[in-house]
Amino acid sequence: MMSDDWTRNYFDDMYRRLFLETVDPVRTRQQVQRLLVLCPLLPGSSILDVGCGVGRHSLVFATLGFRVTGVDFNSHYVIACQERAAALGLDTRFVTADSRTMQLNMSADLTVSLWSSFGYYGEEGDLQTLQSMAAHTRPGGSVVIDVENRDYIVKHFVPEEWHEEGEAMVAERRRFDVAHGTVVTRRIVLVGTVKHEYRRVLRMYTMTELSALLKQAGLTPERWYGDYDGSRFGLDSKRMIVIAER
Repeated sequence: MMSDDWTRNYFDDMYRRLFLETVDPVRTRQQVQRLLVLCPLLPGSSILDVGCGVGRHSLVFATLGFRVTGVDFNSHYVIACQERAAALGLDTRFVTADSRTMQLNMSADLTVSLWSSFGYYGEEGDLQTLQSMAAHTRPGGSVVIDVENRDYIVKHFVPEEWHEEGEAMVAERRRFDVAHGTVVTRRIVLVGTVKHEYRRVLRMYTMTELSALLKQAGLTPERWYGDYDGSRFGLDSKRMIVIAER
């Protein structure tokens, strides 16, 4: 990892408590069920979840009878996944690994990167992630990338906002770097009198750019959607979901 890799400090226990563990589980289950409509799988198929976080999608896939492997670079998140899987009696595998260089000795039927877990490492690093995802997917299998739609973000850009999350106040200031296609975010979290500060640099890809990157990785973009409900992708879609074939 590069020493200036923003992800190492950004995805900490605070992020887990405020942004990962507060997601409505009903919403997560709906996303998984709708994704399986867009990308049907036979029972018992193998799924690789890259950037699995604390396992909110992985664990739902597993409860539906799929053979699941989750990967995240944060070892604390991976331990949380393992503990939750054990508590639910699920036979899953969770591994601490860098998405760009992971070596898992598997060939998944479906490999996914969900809920904006992509775009962290610049074009070169993101290409390495896609190449690694392709290498872990069987020929004829599918790779799904789900990110925010850059065109929607630019059209409805919010440079500053703040909100409360439980006892914490979260303030963000954002700028869109046109030259590099990134949204640079400064986040301050106040818990009582204690201030936590974070920086995020997220590469926002257009459909054309992401399509070219997928092809470079040996993947064939097949279908594009504007959300998990299967809506047509367009300028006003909040999300950009692509299903590519290995």
